[in-house]
Amino acid sequence: MQFSDSAARFFRYLNMDYLIAPFLIRLIYWVGFIAIIGAGCGILFNALDASVPGNARISLTIGATLLSLLLWRLLSEILVLAFNLHARLIEIRDLLSHRQDATEEEQSVPPPLFLLKKPAPPFDDRGTA
Repeated sequence: MQFSDSAARFFRYLNMDYLIAPFLIRLIYWVGFIAIIGAGCGILFNALDASVPGNARISLTIGATLLSLLLWRLLSEILVLAFNLHARLIEIRDLLSHRQDATEEEQSVPPPLFLLKKPAPPFDDRGTA
């Protein structure tokens, strides 16, 4: 039974050969990125409105925002890396199965007769070795 490409892809998703988590992780990453930027801007504007001189608070807010973005990126990359490893292992499995199929086909076909050598007789015409 042959399926179209879209149906075959759908069945691969059902069998979890292809995962949707990497897409969701990237989506959550961008939502978190925007939230961190928004929180950093909110804290920065709050520091500007404060009655206490805020040069140190402003620099700490900018530094904390940048550090938060870096840590958020690292966490997201670690999660995506795990799923990329899964995808690579699936590719390796498929390549090895194709290679195994090819070697089985090669083994089932006998070599041509002209490649087969005749074994040398153990004795010459006089019966000596």
